[in-house]
Amino acid sequence: MIRALGVDDQTLTVTGVEDLTPGYRRIHFHSPRAFDGFDPEPASWARIWVPDPGDADREVQRAYTFVNADRAAGTFSLDFVLHHPPGPATAWAMAAEPGHEIRASLWASTKFTPPEVEPAGYLLLGDLAGLPGLRAVVAAIPHHVPIELYLEEHHSHDRLAPMPVHPNLRVHWVGHDDDWGALARAVETRDWTDWYAWAAAEKEAIKKLKASLRDDHGFPKADMKMAPYWIDGKPMGGKAGSGKAAVPTMSAPSNPSERSDPSGPSTPSEAASDDVAPPAVEPTGSAHRPDDTEAPAPAASAKKGWRSQAGSELLAPVRGTLRFAAVCQAALSILELVPFLLLVELGRRMLDGQKPEELKSLAITALVILGIATTLTAVLVSWLHVVDARFTAALKKRIVDKLGRLPLGWFTERNSGAVRQVVVEDTAALHYLVTHAVLDAAAAVVTPLVVLIYLFVVDARLAFFLLIPLLAHAVLLGRMANNSKSQITEHGRWTKRIGAETTAYLEGAAVVRTFGDDGASGLRRTLAGYTEFLDGWQVPLGRQKALTAVVTRPTTFLWLIATVGTFFVTAETLSPASLLSFLFLGVTFGPKLLGMAYGLVSYRESVAAAQRIGLALTEPELTVDRDDAAASTPTAGAEPGARGLPVEFRGVEFEYRPGQPVLHQVDLDLPAGQITALVGPSGSGKSTLAALLARFHDVNAGSITIGGTDLRSLPSDELRRRVGFVFQDVRLVKGSVRDNIALARPDATDAEVEAAARAANIHDRIVQLPRGYDTVVGSDVRFSGGEAQRISIARALLADPPVLVLDEATSFADPESERQVQVALSRLAHGRTVLVIAHRLHTIVDADQIVVLEHGRVVERGNHHQLLAEGGRYASMWDASAVGAGR
Repeated sequence: MIRALGVDDQTLTVTGVEDLTPGYRRIHFHSPRAFDGFDPEPASWARIWVPDPGDADREVQRAYTFVNADRAAGTFSLDFVLHHPPGPATAWAMAAEPGHEIRASLWASTKFTPPEVEPAGYLLLGDLAGLPGLRAVVAAIPHHVPIELYLEEHHSHDRLAPMPVHPNLRVHWVGHDDDWGALARAVETRDWTDWYAWAAAEKEAIKKLKASLRDDHGFPKADMKMAPYWIDGKPMGGKAGSGKAAVPTMSAPSNPSERSDPSGPSTPSEAASDDVAPPAVEPTGSAHRPDDTEAPAPAASAKKGWRSQAGSELLAPVRGTLRFAAVCQAALSILELVPFLLLVELGRRMLDGQKPEELKSLAITALVILGIATTLTAVLVSWLHVVDARFTAALKKRIVDKLGRLPLGWFTERNSGAVRQVVVEDTAALHYLVTHAVLDAAAAVVTPLVVLIYLFVVDARLAFFLLIPLLAHAVLLGRMANNSKSQITEHGRWTKRIGAETTAYLEGAAVVRTFGDDGASGLRRTLAGYTEFLDGWQVPLGRQKALTAVVTRPTTFLWLIATVGTFFVTAETLSPASLLSFLFLGVTFGPKLLGMAYGLVSYRESVAAAQRIGLALTEPELTVDRDDAAASTPTAGAEPGARGLPVEFRGVEFEYRPGQPVLHQVDLDLPAGQITALVGPSGSGKSTLAALLARFHDVNAGSITIGGTDLRSLPSDELRRRVGFVFQDVRLVKGSVRDNIALARPDATDAEVEAAARAANIHDRIVQLPRGYDTVVGSDVRFSGGEAQRISIARALLADPPVLVLDEATSFADPESERQVQVALSRLAHGRTVLVIAHRLHTIVDADQIVVLEHGRVVERGNHHQLLAEGGRYASMWDASAVGAGR
C-alpha cells in the first residue's frame, strides 16, 4: 500500500556522530536525493528502517524529526535518545559510524504549520524524544507570542540537552510517573483561551493529556495537535528481503520492556523516539520554572468561546436544520434506488418470459416512485435554499452591524480585498455549505454503501471486483493528497496575495501606466509567480487526475461488470437476472464518488469562509464605558469665545503588535482653540498619535480626554461630532457633490451646504459643473487632488467639530490650489483645537505649538521661534528642509 502511494526509499549515509548528553546522540547524514520534491520545513520528519538485533531478516520502522536540514546540500541530522536496555534504533545509533548507510522514506511527513489566526500563546508538551520537534515548533513561532513548554524528565542529564531558544519561552520540568499522567497533571489551571497546544509524547501520556486539556482546560479539538511517538508493546517492522522495506507488520516485541514508536502508517507523528521506554525516575514534583521557584497559585480555567470555533459557532443556527436535511437525503437516496431494483425485477420477469401486459404495473410503480423521489429531492433542495436566503440575510445584517462597531484601525490594517472577501465572497461561499454540501455528502455515502451491500448479497464474487476501481480511486487520491499538502496551504497565500495586488493595481492604474507597467506594478510578477506555482503543482498531477476521472466513470464499472459478469454467466455460476442487478446498480458508484471528490473542495472552501466570517464577528469592538461617561465632567480651560475643547494625552502607550511599542509614555496637551503641529521623521508615531485621537484604536496604557471626558466613554456618534478629520488621501464617496459635503450632517439644508462650500473655496468650481451640487462624483466629474481636498474641508466645516485633525492636508495640491486650501484651512481652524501632521515645515511656522516626535517619544515642544533658538532636532529638520527647498 505504501509503495502504491508513490513512496520511495532513500539511502542515508552517516557523515558524523555527536554525543550531546550521556543519553542523547546526534547523527549527521547525507543523501543527495533526500529532499527531492520535499522541503524540510519545521517539524517535518523521516522514517528510517533499522535492523532488528534479534532477527536478521527483520527491519523496524522509526520516525525522527529533521535537525539542521539543508535541502541544497542534502544534509541533515537526527537526534536519538539512547535507552537501556537498547532497542533496535538505540542499538543501531550506538553502533553508528561515518560511512554507515541506512534506508529512509518521507511518507506522511507533515510539517508544523502555525494556525492562520495567531494564537494567544502556545502550550508545548513532551519529553526528550520529542524535543527535536518541539525545538522546530518554537523556532517557527513569532518572538512576541508567549510559549509554555512542559518537558517530562526521565534522567538527570535530560536537562543538558539543547533547549529551544525564544524570548517569551518558559520551561517547566516535570518528573516522570509510571502511569504516564505526569504531563497532564502538571499543566497549570488557568485561562488557556485561544492558546494552541502541541504535544509529542508516549501514547499513553498523550491519551491522558488530550483528555485533560479537553475536559479540564477547555481546549477544543482544533487547537490541539497530539503526536504520540511510540506504542507500548507494538513495534512496527518488516522483512529486509531485497533491500526494500516490506509493508510494516505488527507483532509482539522480543524484549518485553521495549516500546516502539508508531512512526508507520498508523500514526502521523511529527516527532519520534526510540523503541525502549526509559526507566522510571522519582518525580520532581509539579511544573517547575528553570530557577525551580514555585509559581503563584493559578486562577481557575475560564471556558469561553475560542476563536478556532468561530466558524462552527457561526453555523450553529442552521446545524439542526442541516442534520435533519442529511437524514432526509439519506432516506431519499435509498428511495431513489427502489426504481432500479424494480427495473432489475422487470428484467428478470422478461427473461422468464412473462407477457408485457403483466409487466405494466411494475413499470408504472417504478416510474411513480422515481417521480416521488425526484419531487421530494427538489422540495428538499428548495427548502434549503429558503433556509440559506434567511440565514445569509441575517448574517449580512450581523456583519454590517459589526463593521459599524469595529475600530477604524481594523479597516486601515487590511486591504480592501480582504474586507470585501469577508463581506461579499465569504458569505456567498456559505451557499454551497448550507444548500448542497450536506445533501451531496449524504448521497455520496449512503448510495454506494447501500448498493454495495445489496450487490454483495446478490453475488459476493462479482461485487468484490467493484472494489478494484474504488481502491484505485483511494490510492490515486492518497498520492495526490500526499504530494499536495504544502501546496494547498501555499495556494491560499497566493490567492490572498493576488487579491491584494489586484486591488493595488486598480487603485494606482494611472500611475502605473504613466511610469511603465512592467516597472511599477507587482501584479504581473505575482501572476507569473502564481502561474509557475500552479505549473509546478498541477502539471505533475495531471496524469493522476486523469486516471482518477477514468476509474470512477460509469463506463469503467460497466466494462468491468460486463467482462467479469459474462465470464461468470458463461461458466454458469451467475444467473443472467443477477447480472442485471450489477448492470443497473453497479454503474452508480462513479458519479457519486466523483461528485464527493469535487464537492470536498467546495466544502473546505465554505468551512474556511465560515471561519473567516466568524473571526471577523469576534473582533474586539470599541466599547463605551457608561459609568465613566456619567462620572466625568468637562474640564475648564477653554478660552473665552473659543469653539474648541482641550485635549489631553496622559501616559499614552500603544503597540500594533505585542512587544513592539510605537508610542512610549506620551504626555501632550492640545490647548482649546489653538493649533498644535506634530513633526518628526517617518515612523516616529505622528499618524498613530492622531489615529488614537480619532479612536481608530484604543491605547494600551494611559488615557486621552476631550474636554475632560475619556474617549473610551464617548459613544462613536458623539466622538465623530467632537473630532473631525481632513485626511492626506481624500476619498469621495459615490454620490452627489451635495451628499459628499453633507456626509457628517445628512439633514443639512442646501443653504448650509453652499455656505460650507463657499468657506472652503470650492463653490465656484461646483456651480460650473453641468448639474451643480447634484453632479455625481465619479460618474459625472472627477475632481483634482486640491479640489477634493477643499470638498473634504467643506465637509468638516459643515460638521463643525470642536477638535480637528489635519493629516498633511496640502500635500496633493499645486501652488494655486495650495493657496486656496490654506485659506480654507485657516477658516476651518479658526477657534478650534487643531492637531496638524505635516512633513513640510513651512506650512506650520505659525502654529501655536510644535511637538517633535522621535521613536514614539516627545523630544521637543514649543513654537517655531523657540525651537529654532534651542538648536535641537527641529532646528536640524528646518535647516535640512531649507536646503532642500533652495531657501
